[in-house]
Amino acid sequence: MYSGDARTANLLGALALEATRVMESVREPVGQAGAAASALVTIGAYPGRTIEQLRAPLGLSQPGAVRLVERLASGGWVERAGSRGRRGFELRLTEAGEAVVDELLSRRRAALAELMDPLSGAERRQLETLLEKLLAARTNDRADLERLCRLCERRVCVRCPVAGRRPPLAAESSYQ
Repeated sequence: MYSGDARTANLLGALALEATRVMESVREPVGQAGAAASALVTIGAYPGRTIEQLRAPLGLSQPGAVRLVERLASGGWVERAGSRGRRGFELRLTEAGEAVVDELLSRRRAALAELMDPLSGAERRQLETLLEKLLAARTNDRADLERLCRLCERRVCVRCPVAGRRPPLAAESSYQ
């Protein structure tokens, strides 16, 4: 006989699949599959990063990240600014890129809110506490933070459980 924990894990897995399905509509403004939406949100959150600094949180190879940035630049959403020497060009969103990110995050918020519609206010607060605890437990370093939060709407997450999990290093830019 299976324990209650097995059932809870099974339910979480089913909800994760539904959340993944719902999130597919979020990517529509980009019109590209894969990591394009995450790349735009990440570049918006960390302007001035290089392709090398972008690729790790997205789980891309260096050539894959170069091709992705080329597509985003061709779409008019990303610009490559002043060179950082051998480290590459700084990436920044264009005005059109910022508009796409705003649309992505708005759609994401609406899609996820719809998933929570059956919950009461008290249940949502309880879920928030549980999600904070689960996310904090998945965070060991800066790479985890950037991977977990690559599609986050940072302006609404005033008390990020992932960023709060460990103190930032002096050389790191602030999360928010």
